[in-house]
Amino acid sequence: MADKKRQPNLAKEIFNDLFRHKLVLVLILVNVTTALFIVQFAHMNRLAFIKQDKLLQQRDDLDLQWRHLLIEQRTLAEHSRIESIVGDKLGLYRGKLADEVVVNVQ
Repeated sequence: MADKKRQPNLAKEIFNDLFRHKLVLVLILVNVTTALFIVQFAHMNRLAFIKQDKLLQQRDDLDLQWRHLLIEQRTLAEHSRIESIVGDKLGLYRGKLADEVVVNVQ
């Protein structure tokens, strides 16, 4: 029974030790809080980077689509293509110099 009285209360000793070293406790809490903020900001940075990568990919896809549309527009607007369509569907042809008539208006 004498041994039980001599054993210190562990919880009480820890509390007393922490109370005596307040600065160390505050520094530990600041350190843990800072670590948690660093983890949170790193996670937010990764999410922002992933979103930026998706937006850049979308921009590249839209740019490629725009280039294809420009090529298609140029192809459809070529004079030789238009002349062949006019000749085939409407039966029109380019006039010859002998067929031209000059009209003088006075």
